[in-house]
Amino acid sequence: MARAEDNLQHAMGMGNEDLSRAILHSLREGIIVVDKNLIIREFNPAAERLTGHRARDRIGQKAEVISRDSSPIFRVLETGEPIYNVDTPLKDGRIWNVNFVPLVMEGEVVGAIQTFTDVTEERRMERQLLAARDELDDAFALTLPNTKVEVKLKSTPEFQDVFDPATHTIRITGIIEDGGYRHVINALKVLADLHRKAQGHLLGIEKDHLVRAIIFHDLGKVQPQLKVGDVVDPREAFEPSKLHAYRSADIAEAFYGEHPHVVQLVRYHHHQEHELPPDFPPALLPMLRLLKLCDGLSAALTRRGSTVIVDVDATRVYWYEDTPHPRYQGAWTLNLFTGAITFEGKEIPARLKGGRVIGGR
Repeated sequence: MARAEDNLQHAMGMGNEDLSRAILHSLREGIIVVDKNLIIREFNPAAERLTGHRARDRIGQKAEVISRDSSPIFRVLETGEPIYNVDTPLKDGRIWNVNFVPLVMEGEVVGAIQTFTDVTEERRMERQLLAARDELDDAFALTLPNTKVEVKLKSTPEFQDVFDPATHTIRITGIIEDGGYRHVINALKVLADLHRKAQGHLLGIEKDHLVRAIIFHDLGKVQPQLKVGDVVDPREAFEPSKLHAYRSADIAEAFYGEHPHVVQLVRYHHHQEHELPPDFPPALLPMLRLLKLCDGLSAALTRRGSTVIVDVDATRVYWYEDTPHPRYQGAWTLNLFTGAITFEGKEIPARLKGGRVIGGR
């Protein structure tokens, strides 16, 4: 055992003890080094902060198991195989993320290095986000006319893809099996954030009609059968978007008796404004523009994995999209009354800094 301890001391020194100690002291992660008998040989300042113990009181003492369950370190010392990214609940309720790496000299395991960080708050936030998502799903389900609508949306996939500008083809990189359902939920998230920031005072917008239009806008969508790796011309593989808009509007009108304004919004949400029929009510234009925006930002969240920040005043909507797709990266403004869309630049503007981020990459 004396030889193993000598080897451990040699491994810690590496001929440059001052440099090794400086590195240990500079790290934000807690580091505890033990020999094969679990005697602590190193205990850096981050470990002092995280454990509440002083290095001078712990070095030379036997390590204590403070995790709620048994520690993987015994397996690491026995097998010589490292174990990474172990979420370890402690007896005091905290959660550490721990790495266990063996120290091996001349083929012999002489100790182990434990690096750890406190991830209690991150895990709490993750649980809250999951709970919030589940609550949103439950709340959304209550707005659906019946389970047939939910089943249809959940059975409509959305595709993630990469566009090749040289050939105008796309390569399928991912399939979201319940993409239609996710798409509608993300569109409602965008609308809910805008409505909250406007405190209900969006001129020309009837929130309830817009919510119903979002629910029905893709209900008639039919997607091709594609798999990851397929390369297709989107103009040939996918039906024209106006067709599923017509179909969705017919379903909303004939089977669910939706308000005529809802039906109009759904029917024309893929039309350019110069393509609208002469009898399209001008008063619906702000809602049509906002429906298109919610639809587009939801596509960013659902298909592109973007993050989005939005803001609004009485007549203008501001948004910033952080996306892997350079065409959509940047800040934009939409005038709901005129329909004008203005590109504000690639960087996030001061108005949107600190705003609530929707989505995540």
